Amino acid sequence: MRFHTASVPSALGLLACLAIASSATASTIDVHIQGFQYNGQNITISVGDTVRWTNLDNVTHSVTEGFVHTVNGSELFNHLFPPGSQPFSVTFDAAYLAAHPMPGNTYHYFCVPHGSGMIGSVTVDTGPGSLYCFCVPFPACGNIDAGAGCPNSSNYYGARMQGSGTASVANDDLQILVDHMPTNKSALVLRGTTQVSQILFYDGFLCTGGSLYRFPLQNTGGSGIVVQGPGVVAATSASAAPITFGQTWNFQCYYRDSLSPCNHQVNISNGYSVSFTP
Repeated sequence: MRFHTASVPSALGLLACLAIASSATASTIDVHIQGFQYNGQNITISVGDTVRWTNLDNVTHSVTEGFVHTVNGSELFNHLFPPGSQPFSVTFDAAYLAAHPMPGNTYHYFCVPHGSGMIGSVTVDTGPGSLYCFCVPFPACGNIDAGAGCPNSSNYYGARMQGSGTASVANDDLQILVDHMPTNKSALVLRGTTQVSQILFYDGFLCTGGSLYRFPLQNTGGSGIVVQGPGVVAATSASAAPITFGQTWNFQCYYRDSLSPCNHQVNISNGYSVSFTP
């Protein structure tokens, strides 16, 4: 497989990497049910965050996914809260989004006893792009992860690629973060013109095809993280395929793993697709 090299500006400093790594840390967002309403009625969260509902009223409520305010058994979640019951949580990670896609990544819910009078929603922000190419089905050696790349020697959940900033070519503030990788290993962020059906690729799956280009080699450092951007557009300006608005580019990260579960010593993250705007 041949990759084209894109020239890039100097690497981000350690402080920038640590700042972006911190922003990717999953959080727990509390929604209190009180006064016959969800306090935090319509919230926006990041991929990987957990929403935790707690009933503070002295009556029974529910958190039931759906629009129609009736229960038919197909709900993604349907939890009843008698007074004094324990909190209920849902983690909206990439695996959840991939298994239960919703328009705009918005999950509506309601209270069964109180119908349309008690409604709420959770919108999951995936940044300017969309996630694809998860570790399903699993390679023959038994790796499986429905929400990121296939598991590696340091993290059962595999390398996870996410994005932040915008898709604006003029702003050029897109940042691509890849975490959950082995520490102090070589890694390459790749970009391709198309998405293809899963191809078994060492310990993981490659789903990025067409013309492939690579950014310069990075090291995962002591945190097992690499960051590409801001300046992704500028980094490609001298290449054979500069990024311009109206184009869609698909990204994955290829990395070394000397203690890999499948003994191939190479793995790859999930994919992240960005349609660039002016």
